[in-house]
Amino acid sequence: MTAQSHPHRVKVTIDVSEEERTYIKILATKKKMTISEFIMSYVRPNIPHDEPNAVTRKAMRDVDEKKNLTRCNSLEEFWLAMGIDPNA
Repeated sequence: MTAQSHPHRVKVTIDVSEEERTYIKILATKKKMTISEFIMSYVRPNIPHDEPNAVTRKAMRDVDEKKNLTRCNSLEEFWLAMGIDPNA
């Protein structure tokens, strides 16, 4: 049996001690994942995607439907509603 080639994937090398590798492998195995799947489960949520996530899609629908909107009468009100100090 030969390993399948994934033309859209590349290899990444991470330098760890043998002890760290063993520990990572144990954690991955507990979750029934490969080491790659385990590490990517932590990294992938932080990678920007072209497709908006569910929260963003709902916000976009709300804007289109003009519901759940926060109205502001001034830029100062806007910053306050966002919880941002414009003078910081």
